[in-house]
Amino acid sequence: MGPTSPVRIGGLSLFCNQCGGKIADGSVFCNLCGAKQGVVVPAQAPQPGIPQGGASMGQPYNPSAPVQAAAPPPMPQNFKCNSCGGPMKPSAGLALVVCEYCGAVTTMGAGGAAEVFQKHFMLNNKMTNETAMESGGKWLNKGIFRRKVAERSELGAVTLKYVPYWVVPTSVVADFQGTKNAGAGAGAGMMMHGDGKQKAAGAALFALTMAAAAAGGQNRNVQVNQPQVVRVRDRIQLQRNIPVVAVRGYSQYQPEDGFTFELQNKSNFDKRQTGGVDVQSGDVSEAEAKAQAAALAHKFAEREAKKRVDNLESIQVYPTTYDGELLHAPVWFMEYAHKGKQMFILIDGGSGQVMNGERPAFALW
Repeated sequence: MGPTSPVRIGGLSLFCNQCGGKIADGSVFCNLCGAKQGVVVPAQAPQPGIPQGGASMGQPYNPSAPVQAAAPPPMPQNFKCNSCGGPMKPSAGLALVVCEYCGAVTTMGAGGAAEVFQKHFMLNNKMTNETAMESGGKWLNKGIFRRKVAERSELGAVTLKYVPYWVVPTSVVADFQGTKNAGAGAGAGMMMHGDGKQKAAGAALFALTMAAAAAGGQNRNVQVNQPQVVRVRDRIQLQRNIPVVAVRGYSQYQPEDGFTFELQNKSNFDKRQTGGVDVQSGDVSEAEAKAQAAALAHKFAEREAKKRVDNLESIQVYPTTYDGELLHAPVWFMEYAHKGKQMFILIDGGSGQVMNGERPAFALW
Protein backbone atom coordinates (compact mmCIF):
# COMPACT_ATOMS: atom_id res chain seq x y z
CA MET A 1 0.00 0.00 0.00
CA GLY A 2 1.45 3.35 -1.05
CA PRO A 3 1.81 6.31 1.31
CA THR A 4 -1.16 8.15 -0.26
CA SER A 5 -3.51 5.18 -0.48
CA PRO A 6 -6.49 5.38 1.87
CA VAL A 7 -6.94 2.76 4.56
CA ARG A 8 -9.59 0.22 3.52
CA ILE A 9 -11.72 -2.07 5.67
CA GLY A 10 -14.11 -4.55 4.07
CA GLY A 11 -13.61 -3.03 0.62
CA LEU A 12 -14.60 0.55 1.64
CA SER A 13 -12.14 3.29 2.66
CA LEU A 14 -12.08 5.15 5.97
CA PHE A 15 -11.10 8.19 3.92
CA CYS A 16 -12.94 9.58 0.89
CA ASN A 17 -11.39 8.40 -2.37
CA GLN A 18 -12.32 11.77 -3.93
CA CYS A 19 -11.42 14.51 -1.40
CA GLY A 20 -9.47 12.51 1.21
CA GLY A 21 -11.77 13.54 4.06
CA LYS A 22 -12.44 11.15 6.94
CA ILE A 23 -15.70 9.20 6.68
CA ALA A 24 -17.49 6.60 8.79
CA ASP A 25 -16.76 2.91 8.16
CA GLY A 26 -19.32 1.47 5.72
CA SER A 27 -20.28 4.83 4.21
CA VAL A 28 -21.39 4.82 0.58
CA PHE A 29 -21.39 8.62 0.21
CA CYS A 30 -18.86 11.12 1.53
CA ASN A 31 -20.72 13.61 3.71
CA LEU A 32 -18.13 16.29 2.83
CA CYS A 33 -18.06 16.25 -0.98
CA GLY A 34 -20.88 13.82 -1.78
CA ALA A 35 -18.72 11.38 -3.79
CA LYS A 36 -19.73 7.72 -3.81
CA GLN A 37 -17.24 5.26 -2.28
CA GLY A 38 -16.25 1.99 -3.91
CA VAL A 39 -19.14 1.99 -6.40
CA VAL A 40 -19.64 3.16 -9.97
CA VAL A 41 -21.97 6.13 -10.44
CA PRO A 42 -24.99 4.86 -12.40
CA ALA A 43 -25.78 6.33 -15.78
CA GLN A 44 -28.57 8.88 -16.12
CA ALA A 45 -31.85 7.02 -15.98
CA PRO A 46 -34.19 7.32 -18.94
CA GLN A 47 -37.32 9.42 -18.81
CA PRO A 48 -40.30 7.67 -17.28
CA GLY A 49 -42.73 6.64 -19.95
CA ILE A 50 -45.17 4.10 -21.19
CA PRO A 51 -43.63 0.66 -21.88
CA GLN A 52 -43.86 -0.59 -25.43
CA GLY A 53 -46.86 -2.77 -26.09
CA GLY A 54 -50.15 -1.77 -24.56
CA ALA A 55 -51.67 -3.71 -21.71
CA SER A 56 -55.07 -5.26 -22.04
CA MET A 57 -57.93 -3.26 -20.61
CA GLY A 58 -59.42 -4.43 -17.34
CA GLN A 59 -62.39 -3.12 -15.44
CA PRO A 60 -63.33 0.50 -16.11
CA TYR A 61 -62.23 3.02 -13.52
CA ASN A 62 -64.95 3.96 -11.03
CA PRO A 63 -64.60 7.67 -10.14
CA SER A 64 -67.00 7.32 -7.20
CA ALA A 65 -64.80 4.76 -5.46
CA PRO A 66 -62.74 6.49 -2.76
CA VAL A 67 -58.95 6.46 -2.97
CA GLN A 68 -57.76 4.49 0.02
CA ALA A 69 -54.95 6.23 1.87
CA ALA A 70 -52.29 3.62 2.52
CA ALA A 71 -51.18 3.76 6.15
CA PRO A 72 -47.38 4.09 6.29
CA PRO A 73 -45.55 1.25 8.06
CA PRO A 74 -44.18 1.87 11.56
CA MET A 75 -41.12 4.13 11.38
CA PRO A 76 -38.19 3.61 13.78
CA GLN A 77 -37.47 6.66 15.89
CA ASN A 78 -33.91 6.87 14.62
CA PHE A 79 -31.62 4.97 12.25
CA LYS A 80 -28.64 5.55 9.98
CA CYS A 81 -28.87 6.58 6.35
CA ASN A 82 -28.15 3.55 4.15
CA SER A 83 -26.31 5.83 1.74
CA CYS A 84 -23.90 7.92 3.83
CA GLY A 85 -24.32 6.46 7.30
CA GLY A 86 -25.50 9.76 8.76
CA PRO A 87 -28.04 9.74 11.62
CA MET A 88 -31.72 10.09 10.64
CA LYS A 89 -34.54 10.99 13.01
CA PRO A 90 -37.71 11.04 10.90
CA SER A 91 -41.02 12.46 12.00
CA ALA A 92 -43.85 10.05 12.68
CA GLY A 93 -45.80 8.86 9.65
CA LEU A 94 -43.22 9.70 6.96
CA ALA A 95 -42.92 7.22 4.10
CA LEU A 96 -40.10 9.11 2.35
CA VAL A 97 -37.24 10.56 4.39
CA VAL A 98 -34.59 12.87 2.90
CA CYS A 99 -31.16 12.60 4.52
CA GLU A 100 -30.04 16.04 5.66
CA TYR A 101 -26.38 15.13 4.97
CA CYS A 102 -26.33 13.54 1.50
CA GLY A 103 -29.93 14.07 0.30
CA ALA A 104 -30.62 10.37 -0.35
CA VAL A 105 -34.27 9.33 -0.01
CA THR A 106 -35.04 6.40 2.27
CA THR A 107 -38.36 4.60 1.80
CA MET A 108 -40.06 2.43 4.39
CA GLY A 109 -40.91 -1.14 3.38
CA ALA A 110 -42.82 -3.90 5.11
CA GLY A 111 -42.29 -4.01 8.86
CA GLY A 112 -40.53 -0.65 8.85
CA ALA A 113 -37.53 -1.87 6.82
CA ALA A 114 -35.61 1.07 5.35
CA GLU A 115 -34.04 1.15 1.91
CA VAL A 116 -32.59 3.85 -0.36
CA PHE A 117 -34.86 4.74 -3.29
CA GLN A 118 -32.71 4.71 -6.42
CA LYS A 119 -34.88 6.58 -8.96
CA HIS A 120 -34.59 9.96 -7.27
CA PHE A 121 -34.21 13.08 -9.43
CA MET A 122 -34.49 16.85 -9.20
CA LEU A 123 -35.07 19.98 -11.26
CA ASN A 124 -32.96 23.09 -10.79
CA ASN A 125 -34.60 26.35 -9.78
CA LYS A 126 -34.24 29.00 -12.51
CA MET A 127 -36.36 31.75 -10.97
CA THR A 128 -35.79 34.55 -8.51
CA ASN A 129 -38.33 36.15 -6.21
CA GLU A 130 -38.87 38.92 -8.75
CA THR A 131 -39.31 36.65 -11.80
CA ALA A 132 -41.69 34.41 -9.85
CA MET A 133 -43.89 37.40 -8.96
CA GLU A 134 -43.76 38.62 -12.56
CA SER A 135 -44.87 35.20 -13.86
CA GLY A 136 -47.68 35.05 -11.29
CA GLY A 137 -48.84 38.56 -12.20
CA LYS A 138 -49.10 37.71 -15.91
CA TRP A 139 -51.19 34.66 -15.07
CA LEU A 140 -53.52 36.73 -12.87
CA ASN A 141 -54.19 39.23 -15.66
CA LYS A 142 -54.69 36.59 -18.37
CA GLY A 143 -58.20 36.44 -19.81
CA ILE A 144 -60.64 38.82 -21.49
CA PHE A 145 -62.68 39.19 -18.29
CA ARG A 146 -59.72 40.12 -16.08
CA ARG A 147 -58.00 43.50 -16.05
CA LYS A 148 -55.19 44.62 -13.75
CA VAL A 149 -55.94 41.91 -11.17
CA ALA A 150 -52.28 41.76 -10.12
CA GLU A 151 -52.03 45.54 -9.75
CA ARG A 152 -55.15 45.62 -7.56
CA SER A 153 -54.12 42.72 -5.32
CA GLU A 154 -52.11 42.68 -2.11
CA LEU A 155 -49.13 40.30 -2.16
CA GLY A 156 -48.58 38.09 0.86
CA ALA A 157 -45.90 35.52 1.66
CA VAL A 158 -43.72 34.15 -1.16
CA THR A 159 -41.89 30.89 -0.33
CA LEU A 160 -39.68 28.45 -2.26
CA LYS A 161 -39.46 24.76 -1.34
CA TYR A 162 -38.20 21.58 -2.95
CA VAL A 163 -41.36 19.45 -2.88
CA PRO A 164 -41.36 15.69 -3.66
CA TYR A 165 -43.62 14.39 -6.42
CA TRP A 166 -44.25 10.88 -7.63
CA VAL A 167 -44.17 10.99 -11.45
CA VAL A 168 -46.45 8.11 -12.53
CA PRO A 169 -46.47 7.03 -16.22
CA THR A 170 -50.12 6.42 -17.08
CA SER A 171 -51.86 5.08 -20.17
CA VAL A 172 -55.55 5.91 -20.59
CA VAL A 173 -58.16 4.45 -22.90
CA ALA A 174 -61.68 5.93 -22.68
CA ASP A 175 -64.86 5.10 -24.59
CA PHE A 176 -67.52 7.82 -24.61
CA GLN A 177 -70.71 8.86 -26.32
CA GLY A 178 -72.69 12.09 -26.51
CA THR A 179 -74.21 14.62 -28.87
CA LYS A 180 -72.81 17.53 -30.85
CA ASN A 181 -74.59 20.54 -32.32
CA ALA A 182 -74.06 20.93 -36.05
CA GLY A 183 -76.08 24.15 -36.49
CA ALA A 184 -76.77 26.95 -34.03
CA GLY A 185 -74.82 26.48 -30.81
CA ALA A 186 -71.96 24.53 -32.39
CA GLY A 187 -68.63 24.85 -30.56
CA ALA A 188 -70.10 25.07 -27.06
CA GLY A 189 -68.15 22.08 -25.78
CA MET A 190 -64.81 23.37 -27.04
CA MET A 191 -65.59 26.85 -25.70
CA MET A 192 -66.35 25.52 -22.20
CA HIS A 193 -63.68 22.83 -21.83
CA GLY A 194 -60.93 23.67 -24.33
CA ASP A 195 -57.52 25.11 -23.50
CA GLY A 196 -56.22 28.46 -24.74
CA LYS A 197 -56.74 28.65 -28.50
CA GLN A 198 -59.39 25.92 -28.34
CA LYS A 199 -61.54 28.10 -26.10
CA ALA A 200 -61.19 31.01 -28.50
CA ALA A 201 -61.98 28.88 -31.55
CA GLY A 202 -65.01 27.36 -29.84
CA ALA A 203 -66.29 30.76 -28.76
CA ALA A 204 -65.88 32.14 -32.29
CA LEU A 205 -67.78 29.21 -33.82
CA PHE A 206 -70.53 29.44 -31.22
CA ALA A 207 -70.96 33.21 -31.74
CA LEU A 208 -70.96 32.82 -35.52
CA THR A 209 -73.66 30.15 -35.58
CA MET A 210 -75.84 31.98 -33.06
CA ALA A 211 -75.51 35.25 -34.99
CA ALA A 212 -76.45 33.49 -38.20
CA ALA A 213 -79.51 31.99 -36.53
CA ALA A 214 -80.56 35.38 -35.15
CA ALA A 215 -80.13 37.08 -38.53
CA GLY A 216 -82.12 34.35 -40.20
CA GLY A 217 -84.95 34.81 -37.72
CA GLN A 218 -85.27 38.51 -38.58
CA ASN A 219 -85.29 37.97 -42.34
CA ARG A 220 -87.92 35.54 -43.57
CA ASN A 221 -86.37 35.50 -47.04
CA VAL A 222 -83.15 34.04 -45.67
CA GLN A 223 -83.02 30.29 -45.32
CA VAL A 224 -82.30 29.38 -41.70
CA ASN A 225 -80.20 26.35 -40.83
CA GLN A 226 -82.08 24.70 -38.00
CA PRO A 227 -80.01 23.25 -35.14
CA GLN A 228 -78.99 19.68 -35.86
CA VAL A 229 -77.92 17.20 -33.23
CA VAL A 230 -75.32 14.63 -34.27
CA ARG A 231 -74.65 11.56 -32.14
CA VAL A 232 -70.98 10.91 -31.38
CA ARG A 233 -69.38 7.67 -30.20
CA ASP A 234 -65.59 7.70 -30.01
CA ARG A 235 -62.48 6.48 -28.18
CA ILE A 236 -59.75 8.52 -26.49
CA GLN A 237 -56.18 7.33 -25.95
CA LEU A 238 -53.84 9.38 -23.74
CA GLN A 239 -50.36 8.89 -22.31
CA ARG A 240 -49.27 11.13 -19.46
CA ASN A 241 -46.50 11.34 -16.87
CA ILE A 242 -48.83 12.38 -14.06
CA PRO A 243 -47.24 14.17 -11.06
CA VAL A 244 -48.71 13.39 -7.64
CA VAL A 245 -47.54 15.44 -4.65
CA ALA A 246 -45.94 13.12 -2.10
CA VAL A 247 -46.78 15.18 0.99
CA ARG A 248 -50.13 14.56 2.63
CA GLY A 249 -52.08 17.77 3.24
CA TYR A 250 -50.31 19.64 0.42
CA SER A 251 -53.46 19.72 -1.74
CA GLN A 252 -52.64 23.21 -3.03
CA TYR A 253 -49.31 21.85 -4.31
CA GLN A 254 -51.05 19.29 -6.54
CA PRO A 255 -50.75 20.41 -10.21
CA GLU A 256 -54.01 20.91 -12.11
CA ASP A 257 -55.20 21.05 -15.74
CA GLY A 258 -52.81 18.38 -16.98
CA PHE A 259 -49.57 20.16 -15.95
CA THR A 260 -46.42 18.07 -16.44
CA PHE A 261 -42.84 18.77 -15.40
CA GLU A 262 -40.10 19.24 -18.01
CA LEU A 263 -38.49 15.89 -17.28
CA GLN A 264 -35.90 16.31 -20.04
CA ASN A 265 -34.17 18.81 -17.70
CA LYS A 266 -34.01 16.51 -14.68
CA SER A 267 -30.77 15.30 -13.07
CA ASN A 268 -29.84 12.90 -10.30
CA PHE A 269 -30.71 14.41 -6.94
CA ASP A 270 -27.83 16.31 -5.35
CA LYS A 271 -28.63 18.25 -2.22
CA ARG A 272 -25.74 20.63 -2.88
CA GLN A 273 -27.63 21.90 -5.95
CA THR A 274 -30.61 23.05 -3.88
CA GLY A 275 -28.77 26.14 -2.68
CA GLY A 276 -29.87 25.64 0.92
CA VAL A 277 -33.59 25.70 0.03
CA ASP A 278 -35.85 23.66 2.31
CA VAL A 279 -36.13 20.06 1.00
CA GLN A 280 -39.38 18.38 2.03
CA SER A 281 -39.76 14.73 3.00
CA GLY A 282 -42.96 12.90 2.12
CA ASP A 283 -45.62 10.61 3.57
CA VAL A 284 -47.39 9.30 0.43
CA SER A 285 -46.31 5.86 -0.80
CA GLU A 286 -45.87 5.02 -4.47
CA ALA A 287 -48.86 2.65 -4.36
CA GLU A 288 -51.10 5.44 -3.11
CA ALA A 289 -49.70 7.81 -5.76
CA LYS A 290 -50.65 5.31 -8.47
CA ALA A 291 -54.24 5.26 -7.21
CA GLN A 292 -54.37 9.06 -7.27
CA ALA A 293 -52.87 9.09 -10.78
CA ALA A 294 -55.70 6.80 -11.95
CA ALA A 295 -58.25 9.23 -10.50
CA LEU A 296 -56.56 12.16 -12.28
CA ALA A 297 -56.47 10.16 -15.52
CA HIS A 298 -60.27 9.80 -15.38
CA LYS A 299 -60.55 13.57 -14.96
CA PHE A 300 -58.26 14.26 -17.94
CA ALA A 301 -60.14 11.80 -20.18
CA GLU A 302 -63.51 13.30 -19.26
CA ARG A 303 -62.26 16.82 -20.01
CA GLU A 304 -60.94 15.67 -23.40
CA ALA A 305 -64.29 14.02 -24.22
CA LYS A 306 -66.18 17.23 -23.38
CA LYS A 307 -64.08 19.08 -25.96
CA ARG A 308 -65.36 16.74 -28.67
CA VAL A 309 -69.07 16.87 -27.81
CA ASP A 310 -71.48 19.50 -26.55
CA ASN A 311 -73.33 17.04 -24.30
CA LEU A 312 -71.40 14.11 -22.78
CA GLU A 313 -73.81 11.27 -22.01
CA SER A 314 -71.52 8.49 -20.80
CA ILE A 315 -67.83 7.62 -20.51
CA GLN A 316 -65.86 4.57 -19.39
CA VAL A 317 -62.18 5.09 -18.53
CA TYR A 318 -59.53 2.34 -18.42
CA PRO A 319 -56.31 3.71 -16.84
CA THR A 320 -53.10 1.70 -16.49
CA THR A 321 -50.33 2.96 -14.23
CA TYR A 322 -46.67 1.92 -14.27
CA ASP A 323 -43.75 2.21 -11.85
CA GLY A 324 -42.55 5.79 -11.75
CA GLU A 325 -39.87 7.87 -10.07
CA LEU A 326 -39.48 10.42 -7.32
CA LEU A 327 -38.82 14.02 -8.36
CA HIS A 328 -37.94 16.91 -6.06
CA ALA A 329 -39.14 20.07 -7.84
CA PRO A 330 -38.52 23.72 -6.87
CA VAL A 331 -41.96 25.20 -6.23
CA TRP A 332 -42.83 28.84 -5.56
CA PHE A 333 -45.94 29.35 -3.42
CA MET A 334 -47.39 32.87 -3.52
CA GLU A 335 -50.20 34.16 -1.34
CA TYR A 336 -52.25 37.24 -2.29
CA ALA A 337 -55.55 38.90 -1.51
CA HIS A 338 -57.97 40.35 -4.07
CA LYS A 339 -60.84 42.45 -2.70
CA GLY A 340 -60.41 40.82 0.69
CA LYS A 341 -60.40 37.22 -0.59
CA GLN A 342 -57.29 35.14 0.11
CA MET A 343 -55.92 33.27 -2.93
CA PHE A 344 -52.71 31.54 -4.02
CA ILE A 345 -50.51 30.82 -7.03
CA LEU A 346 -48.20 27.80 -7.46
CA ILE A 347 -45.28 28.16 -9.90
CA ASP A 348 -42.76 25.58 -11.15
CA GLY A 349 -39.34 27.12 -10.53
CA GLY A 350 -37.80 25.02 -13.29
CA SER A 351 -39.98 26.22 -16.16
CA GLY A 352 -41.79 29.29 -14.82
CA GLN A 353 -45.19 27.74 -15.59
CA VAL A 354 -48.16 28.08 -13.23
CA MET A 355 -48.97 24.66 -11.78
CA ASN A 356 -52.10 25.57 -9.84
CA GLY A 357 -53.76 28.64 -8.42
CA GLU A 358 -56.83 30.73 -7.74
CA ARG A 359 -57.90 33.92 -9.52
CA PRO A 360 -61.17 35.83 -9.92
CA ALA A 361 -63.28 34.67 -12.85
CA PHE A 362 -64.50 38.21 -13.53
CA ALA A 363 -62.60 41.38 -12.61
CA LEU A 364 -62.94 44.36 -14.95
CA TRP A 365 -62.80 47.07 -12.30
